[in-house]
Amino acid sequence: RTAGSGRAGVRMRRWNKTSLTKEEKAKMATESFATREVSLMRLDPQALIAKAIEAGSGIDTMERLVALAKDVREVQAREAWYSAMAEFQRTCPSIKKTATARIQTRTGGAFSYAYATLDEILATIQPVMGKLGLSVSWRSRMEPQAVVANCWIAHKLGHHEESGDVVMPFQNDGRMNPAQVVGSASTYAKRYALLAII
Repeated sequence: RTAGSGRAGVRMRRWNKTSLTKEEKAKMATESFATREVSLMRLDPQALIAKAIEAGSGIDTMERLVALAKDVREVQAREAWYSAMAEFQRTCPSIKKTATARIQTRTGGAFSYAYATLDEILATIQPVMGKLGLSVSWRSRMEPQAVVANCWIAHKLGHHEESGDVVMPFQNDGRMNPAQVVGSASTYAKRYALLAII
């Protein structure tokens, strides 16, 4: 083999590396991120910190290890959340629709439909979620003529996911007092937000 052919071979390999398509580069980046996530999950940062203390490591090293420990905890918490939710969706029993709503139309007619109340939904899902380290909560706020609810499902390790804002408008037609109107809208907003995330 001549020296020239060897250099040409080197140039060819470099050219192939720099001519990757966007899809190939994105795939490589994704694989790199996934490898980092798995590596972080396997690390024991507390053991590394303990060894660093024993070795008398400097402040810079300790700060990096503490930051690493935080990254590891976040990855582990996120993975635990998704694993728990997958198991919840696999094992959660069907939610029964025990309530009936009757709606009057503008033309004077009416129609009805069955639905599951918020209490019924919670009574069904919370026993399953609790065993998996999951909990449900809401962040609510008032807007002019509307209630906004955002449902959080959190894992005991700290990670949570949100449903996003569900806006429930309301108006007082005289059948309920103002407090009842707001309470009804709040319950509906919470119910739809919860159903959106489970």
